Amino acid sequence: MKKYVVGVDVGTTGTKAIVADLTGRNLGSSYRDYPLIHPRPDWVELSAAKLREQVVTVVGEAVHNSGVDPSEIASLSFSVQRSTFALVDEHGEALEDTFVVWLDQRGEEVLAEIGDLIDPDHRARISGMPSVAIFAIVKYYWLKKNRPDLYQRAAWFASVDGYIMKQFGVDGFCNEVTSVQAAGMIDVRTMDWNGEIVDALGLDRAKLPPLVKPGEVVGTISAEIQQRTGLPADVLIVAGAGDQQAGALGAGVISDGDVSITMGTGGFVIVGVRDPDFAGFKGLMVSSTPNLGVFEVEGNQNSGATCYRWVRDMVFSAEGQIARDLEIDPYTFMDEYVGRSRPGANGVLFSAALFGTGYPTWNNDASGAFLGLKPTHTRGDLLRSVMEGVTLESRFMLEAVRSTGTRTNPLFTITGGATRSPIWRQVIADVMGTPCRTLDVEDAAVIGVAGLAAIGAGLLEDVHEVAARMVHYKDTIEPVPANVAIYDRAFAAYKAAYHALNDSGVYALINDIYPKE
Repeated sequence: MKKYVVGVDVGTTGTKAIVADLTGRNLGSSYRDYPLIHPRPDWVELSAAKLREQVVTVVGEAVHNSGVDPSEIASLSFSVQRSTFALVDEHGEALEDTFVVWLDQRGEEVLAEIGDLIDPDHRARISGMPSVAIFAIVKYYWLKKNRPDLYQRAAWFASVDGYIMKQFGVDGFCNEVTSVQAAGMIDVRTMDWNGEIVDALGLDRAKLPPLVKPGEVVGTISAEIQQRTGLPADVLIVAGAGDQQAGALGAGVISDGDVSITMGTGGFVIVGVRDPDFAGFKGLMVSSTPNLGVFEVEGNQNSGATCYRWVRDMVFSAEGQIARDLEIDPYTFMDEYVGRSRPGANGVLFSAALFGTGYPTWNNDASGAFLGLKPTHTRGDLLRSVMEGVTLESRFMLEAVRSTGTRTNPLFTITGGATRSPIWRQVIADVMGTPCRTLDVEDAAVIGVAGLAAIGAGLLEDVHEVAARMVHYKDTIEPVPANVAIYDRAFAAYKAAYHALNDSGVYALINDIYPKE
């Protein structure tokens, strides 16, 4: 019996692959990034060819780095960024080499029009997705209206997993249902396309691919992929899951009240919910887990740790280059500066809204801001304020989730690139005011889909066995009471600052300085 699997997380700005055994050990990995493209201020795109190239490369490098006998690898599966899509032709090739990324806000201009066609609250109850511009359905409609030539040429609306699975060797074309649910057209009662939503917007049903389930075998890898990755011909391609659903599984969030907080390119607060009240979760994403029929509620912040990457490049670029020259991770260097500040960043607040706000305010007009600056503040204060602002935004989401009556267990699991920082881990525990545990393999989404790959190959039975055998916890960070008190005050100021800027019309006035094209 084969004993290894490959999990791949195709994220917003980069792809990571690992070769894992059935205990969840990372035997070999690789990561490659790719640039986001901004043709216009609110547009965010990816090159499909670049995406494909990097995914194939990291799989091959992970296999090589693992040192395992490739003939012992049974299967691979993909976790993918959701609501990122391409229009593809009948061969599965992306038209104009373009993926429209979930961060893209071009659909904002047609939201009201869509709302006239189908009531937003009714659509949210059907799909589990709030009516905001980041979701693919809005941009499908925008393309139909503004690029009818491109729309007509398309054979399929393709989520990232559908495109990648086709590129790896799947004969037909399909989308995995939990990842494509975030597009906003899946009926949560049936986990199939919803004709009412599709027809209300005048979208072409023929462009909707067949749906497959997490853990379902959909094909084997092509000869080209064999040659480029070193994998044998009989490696199974197994349908994975959306990144947050995969990440929740890889964090062991499989029970009612389990909580994971992700600090990645986007930021998420995820709570397992046994029997969701879809009508009562206004503004929240209510997504199916890989265990279909069991759900999780998700609070989503658009900017997340992207804000910290931005401040690295804009404020810390010279030091970052020095760190690279010394072969030191720039983020490790940044931690040294952050450590010279103190909880509350000596009174500096950063509004984490570089890409607008997600749940609970869903405000595309909002923007990032430093508040409380004085001449005595240092770069360490600025760096720490960004770290804290992203975390305070997650608390904003968590408190809104709790306000719906959703129960949360008292120990949170934290995931994402930001949790590599010991200081940031402590900030999360202090801001949330509850113990937080880290994962032995921090890339939870990769472990989640490695588990699904194992299910598809018949090596593990179900998601419960994946969580029991492949998910392992490392450190538990206890909140420091004195810091909790500081962050309670900071959080009150953070919420008040958002409402002051929004309710007084400051965001709108700023956006009017240079109106959108």
